[in-house]
Amino acid sequence: MDSGQETSERSGIGPQTAAGRGGARGAPESEPQARPPESEPRPSAPESEPQPRPGEIRVRRLTEPKAPPASARERVSALLALASAIGVVAFLVSSLTPSGGAGAGATFEATAAGRAVAPGGRIVLTGSQAPPSASLVLETRSRGAHWRAAGETTSDEDGRFRLEGRVVARPGPVTVRARASDGAVATPVRVMVRPLRLASVGDINLGDVPGQAIASNGARWPWESAGQWLRRADIAFGNLESAVSTRGTPFPKEFNFRGTPDALAGLRRHSGIDVLNLANNHTGDYGPEATLDTVRGVERLGMKAVGAGADLRRALAPQVIERLGLRVAFVGFSNIAPVEFAASESSPGTAWATPESIAAAVQDARRRADVVVATFHWGIEKQTLESADQRALADVAVRAGAQLVIGAHPHTLQPVRRQGAALVAYSLGNFVFGAQSTDTSTTGILEVGLTAEGVTAARWRAGRISGGRPTLAKRPRRLPLGDDLTMETGVNLAGPVSPLL
Repeated sequence: MDSGQETSERSGIGPQTAAGRGGARGAPESEPQARPPESEPRPSAPESEPQPRPGEIRVRRLTEPKAPPASARERVSALLALASAIGVVAFLVSSLTPSGGAGAGATFEATAAGRAVAPGGRIVLTGSQAPPSASLVLETRSRGAHWRAAGETTSDEDGRFRLEGRVVARPGPVTVRARASDGAVATPVRVMVRPLRLASVGDINLGDVPGQAIASNGARWPWESAGQWLRRADIAFGNLESAVSTRGTPFPKEFNFRGTPDALAGLRRHSGIDVLNLANNHTGDYGPEATLDTVRGVERLGMKAVGAGADLRRALAPQVIERLGLRVAFVGFSNIAPVEFAASESSPGTAWATPESIAAAVQDARRRADVVVATFHWGIEKQTLESADQRALADVAVRAGAQLVIGAHPHTLQPVRRQGAALVAYSLGNFVFGAQSTDTSTTGILEVGLTAEGVTAARWRAGRISGGRPTLAKRPRRLPLGDDLTMETGVNLAGPVSPLL
């Protein structure tokens, strides 16, 4: 109840307007009472209305006089004005708020190069029927946010265009569109933002025990368990610990490993591996010709051959693969004898690991890619901890810009650590290999999430090797990347699950 009502009820005084005050006192006797027109009968009080008692002052509710009816033209003008106002408000709302129907106001079409993009990755829109020779802006919008410019280009004379820009957004759905300088927009495209999934494994030997099993059971045999997990990754990587050739003679050393071209084709078909490191102490087991056959065989099957080539320049060259809008460069090095396997300026071989060559190759890779993975063949066989030499070489790679370092050769698992801004897995052990002991037959897949900032998540899918092939667990365990103390101390991949996980 407001204060005006309280005053009226307590004092018996009606509304405090001039007309109200006059009505309360009654009209002066000298003022003639108004009469209604003769054509209208004088209204009478309803029968139910009680008559005032002697001395009682009746307060009547005054009503505003009715306005004369508007003409048809006035009504039309009012409706037009209202519709115009509503249109202006709707335009402002659609321009300033992130809501609105997809494709509203679209005048031309655009197509995204992929359905998913990694955070910080490149997105490409192509299309036609845009305004000819017009400035176009690539715009992205996350849920609940406003449009953000991500790139620009100019359409050609026929309205065709190719727009490229980086998607700076957290994981989740994002909408992408092209907008012309005259206000025309393309139909928005929905893509998913998520980290790139990289799966890495240790030593793969297509000769020896696995080679015999492949000859007996077929090229699919080593990958019956592992293949399903590797194929789910956006990029799969491994260390090829054997030559692949039908040529050459064995190098004088204790172990010589050689697989067949059919076994290598089966690896590609059934494992889904995209990148193979060849910088190790077995690529040259059957001489320079077999080394070149191995490099060419890997490349012929559509995989990247890292750390070896026809000369030193090719052996050190970064091998770049693009997925989800991220360019990921791999470089590989070995410091395991025999040194005769090392490439020279004019002869084929592997990339030898010196601080100078590591720093130069990683820096070259950083100029070409968003993420750099440095792979090493290093360490001491059968050791479960990394050596000081391994740590020193990893430091060189990390300072040069590598975000992920993956090691092999010890044939056992070694710790995973945070080293500077990078994640370092010192040894992933054996994978497809004739392992016998508990330490050498313990294996797994390191699964990491990559963005333009580097490694954002990591999981370990443990496994065991039997008869030369790995069998993997269905559930991986998450590594505690956010726990700085644990990551500096090192995560033991072969140990029990930490209570922190």
